[in-house]
Order: sequence, then C-alpha cells, then structure tokens
Amino acid sequence: MTNKQESYLKMSLASVNYLNANEEITISLPQFATYFDEIQTANGQIQLELVKQEADNSGNTIAKKQLRGTLILQAGDISRRVVAYATNSNNIGLLNLVNYKDSDFKKSSDQKLVSSCRVICENASIYVALLTDYGVTAAIITNLQTAINVFNNTIPKGRLSTTDSGEATTRLSDLFKTLRTNWAKIDTLVEIVRTSQPHFYNEYTKVRMVIETGRGSLALKVKTINAQSGKPEPNVTLILMPASSDLKMITASGKGKIMKKTAKAGGCNYKNIADGTYSIDAKKPGFKVVNETVNVVSGELAVVEIIMEQV
Repeated sequence: MTNKQESYLKMSLASVNYLNANEEITISLPQFATYFDEIQTANGQIQLELVKQEADNSGNTIAKKQLRGTLILQAGDISRRVVAYATNSNNIGLLNLVNYKDSDFKKSSDQKLVSSCRVICENASIYVALLTDYGVTAAIITNLQTAINVFNNTIPKGRLSTTDSGEATTRLSDLFKTLRTNWAKIDTLVEIVRTSQPHFYNEYTKVRMVIETGRGSLALKVKTINAQSGKPEPNVTLILMPASSDLKMITASGKGKIMKKTAKAGGCNYKNIADGTYSIDAKKPGFKVVNETVNVVSGELAVVEIIMEQV
C-alpha cells in the first residue's frame, strides 16, 4: 500500500468514527446509510488486503496486530457501557455474559477473542433499545461486528504468494476508488447541514482532510535473488532509466537515470517515479548482466524480482 493510500485509509477510519458519534445528525440525510455502509465495508476489506500483503511466514503481521488492538478497544468500550446498564438494572445474567476486562482480551487467543467479542456484540444488539442512555447505538454495534469479521478473516490466512500480489494491488486500487466515490457523495450530503449544524460541519471538514505521511509514495520495489542458492543477493548495482525517449523525467530532481545498490536483504525501493515504462539493468561482478522492464502506474506498487546467475 502506498503512502497516499495509507493516509487516505487513516482519514476514512477517523471520519467513520466521527460520523458514528454524530448519528443523530446523519440519520436524516437522504441515502446516507447506503453510502456509509459502502465505506465501512471498503475500509474493512482494505485492512484485510493490507494483512495479506504484509503477512510473513508465521502470519503474525503489524497490520494484524493493529486490527486486534482496534477490536479490543471497540469491544472493551461497548462492554463497559453494557456492564453499566446491567449493573443499574440488576440484570445479573447479562452482567455475567459481558463483564470483560481489557486484560481478558489481551491474554486471549485470536479465536477466543473473536468469540468473546461476538458475545458482547450479540447481547448489545438484544438490548440496544435500552442502551441509548449509555451511548450504545445500532451503528456502533455494526462497527464492532465489522471489526470482528475483518479480524476473524485474518486468523487462518497465511503468506500471500508472489503470484497473488498483483491481484491484491488491483483489489486495493478498486477499493480506494469505492472509498473516494462514496466519501464524495457524503461530502455533498453534509453540505445540507452546513448552516444548521455549523460545529458538526466544521469538525467534519477537519477530520476529512487527508494528511499524507512519509516523504513520498513507494512506487517500485526491486528484489534480487541468487539463482543457485535461492537467497537474496546484496550489493547488486541497479540502473533504472526510461525505456522510451518520451519519458524525460523520472524524479522530482529530473535525473535521467537512477543508480542504486541492493541492501543486505537483496531489496531496493524507489519513490516518486512518474508513470511510464522503465528499464532496469542489474550488474554485479561474477554474475551475468540482467535487464528487466517494468511499468509504473500512479497509486500502485510495482514489484520486480531479478534472478542473478553466476558466470
């Protein structure tokens, strides 16, 4: 996922939380629920694709940990609210079902965490009409159910094979198009309450701002592999240049070509490369020279694997 996509996802998740907290305003907006559901579904699918792309051999990824942490926060918040209701109404049965501490969640296995969160979600749904004063709404419960489903889908997933990476990139691109389309529609709806709800409107425009992280978008990743050992090959000189004379500039500095060496892990990354077709020459003493061609598309990460054969 590129830096721009990561920034847009962060904005989308934050905006969903803000709109969920202001359901009393958005509920009257025409077609809002339809567009909002599309956004929440896309958010969940993007996070799942991120887990797939970042998965290592053990299936234990940074993205998966983030999803687990988000799920624990959401489930813990609803649990505390339902516990407060159950205590005040002397509903001992409900209290025994939903009384979880954060430490209980953190110590749970992935499967047990999902089961516990489902119990909280199901019981909150049963009593939702009585939980309004405690800040539990149908939208918040739906948000928890989405988080449960997304995290649950990461549990059996292993490493994403190389042949699937291109498909995953395409799916991500399509999902972000869905996000942009539906956020644009919600922006139009929010304009309706610009005058009647100025505080809500101003805060919404702030949370909808996309703040891009990092110093540039990762456009191309090159990996060099030793043909004999199958291991990464470090210190390979890579020369990246336009494949066509029509492509004059490939970086903000206007260089005609970029020369780099692969790191210890055999990798090399390129940021801020203009759309177009490029040629890559890979050279190292004792190895045959390899030439590859790659097409760079804005918003997508191109990955090239170069096999280095010894002379």
